[in-house]
Amino acid sequence: LQRPDLGRHRRLLGPGARWSALPPGRRVTVGWLVTRAIMLVLLAIPENTVISDVTYYFDNLSHLAAGAGVTDVLHEYPLPVLLLVGIPYLFSFGNRYLYGALFVLLMFVVDACFCRLLFLRAGRQQSAAVTLWLAAAVMMGPLMITRFDQVTGVLTGAAVIVLARRPRLATLFVTVGAALKLWPAVLIPALAAPRSTRVKVLVTAALSGLLVVGTILAIGGVERLLSPLHYQSDRGLQIESLPALPFMVLWSLFREPWMVKFSSYITSQVYGPGVPVMITLATVASALAVAWMAAVWVRAWRLGDRVDAETVGWIILASTFLLLLTNKVFSPQYLLWLAPVAIAMVAVAPARDTGVRRLAVFILIIGVLTQVIYPICYIWISETSWINPFGVAQLVIRDACLVGAAVYTVSRAWRETARLGEP
Repeated sequence: LQRPDLGRHRRLLGPGARWSALPPGRRVTVGWLVTRAIMLVLLAIPENTVISDVTYYFDNLSHLAAGAGVTDVLHEYPLPVLLLVGIPYLFSFGNRYLYGALFVLLMFVVDACFCRLLFLRAGRQQSAAVTLWLAAAVMMGPLMITRFDQVTGVLTGAAVIVLARRPRLATLFVTVGAALKLWPAVLIPALAAPRSTRVKVLVTAALSGLLVVGTILAIGGVERLLSPLHYQSDRGLQIESLPALPFMVLWSLFREPWMVKFSSYITSQVYGPGVPVMITLATVASALAVAWMAAVWVRAWRLGDRVDAETVGWIILASTFLLLLTNKVFSPQYLLWLAPVAIAMVAVAPARDTGVRRLAVFILIIGVLTQVIYPICYIWISETSWINPFGVAQLVIRDACLVGAAVYTVSRAWRETARLGEP
């Protein structure tokens, strides 16, 4: 048998590889271009259906341009979302294909800015955080550039990075994220934990929050301000949510009396005996999650200036995990709320903290599992003629990984906020 030619492998990946001799900035640029090109290939071939949300944004914006009111379009999102998704529309000349390309370009710009921030944080070196963000493109997949959830995740991650030096800017990042997706609003108390910057954070959050709310009220009124909350509260049990998992297992094995249907909320939901009770239990679990958040906020505030950016990051990440896993709704793009924050924590954590790096890698692995579920094998869990235990087994594995990551994150957040002498 011939021995494998290791020379080519070393030229590509070894210490003597040509690309490894490049200056750090150029090397990161090449890595970013290559990984993003791979993501575009995934979008073009096996995962092209994920562009559907971008088409949905375009259709709603066209309706708005034709004379519809702001209360009639994208009412499931806060009003500022119209500004974000409307930027590409202004230059699309009403062409859906050009709009799609411009939307993807806008998400690439957000992605590149975060990569640049990580690079600068590392002293213009390719740190572990930079490498993880480069890998995120392939491991999280094309949802990064076809959903605006990346924007809220990146803003929250950026807040963790700049909090120590620029607390007001960190607060603005989270406030803008809340204006787009609501959930970052619950992270403000965590940002306010360090005593020396607490007043700055709270005042900035109050003023920017009032500005956002006042603008929404002036343009769309109370109805448009509250429409995202009404929309979310009226939704059913989405098939990828953790509370839906028992019913998905039962449906895959026995079919009736459970069923899955594509709802008017543009998601697949599960229906049948026990579902209303599970929705109630999920609501209770969400309330308990908020109670835990309040407890950890108190612990962090009592620590005063011993709270650093890493501790704040653990609180933010744990809170986000709890919000996701106790909710009756879960979509694949919600992982984009987690990955940037975890990678930002790698950037601010001491080099000896291997736990945060392992967690970030694990979240990216969950991203790979999620790509297999959606969109590649989605019909195996959403279509009656295709549903099978193997498809639901993928959900079980992915959800088990999410629960494991959440347990570790919650325990770390609790330990990080313990006072000296406390467990």
